[in-house]
Amino acid sequence: MMIKLINAATGTEMWVAEERTAEYLAAGHMPAVEVPPAPPLEKPVVKKTASAKKPAEKKPAAKKKTTTKK
Repeated sequence: MMIKLINAATGTEMWVAEERTAEYLAAGHMPAVEVPPAPPLEKPVVKKTASAKKPAEKKPAAKKKTTTKK
């Protein structure tokens, strides 16, 4: 059987043969803790009201006139 450990140097998961687990723990590696996956988040319900404003429309910038001196 293989045991999941966390590598002390890199923080990555690694699998080790059960008979060598004590050797890896003595070297400073940590046992991995199985965490159940989090439940999916609920999306907030957005209610539209009659007073909801529309986003402001952007007007194109006015062109600047350039004059040349003669």
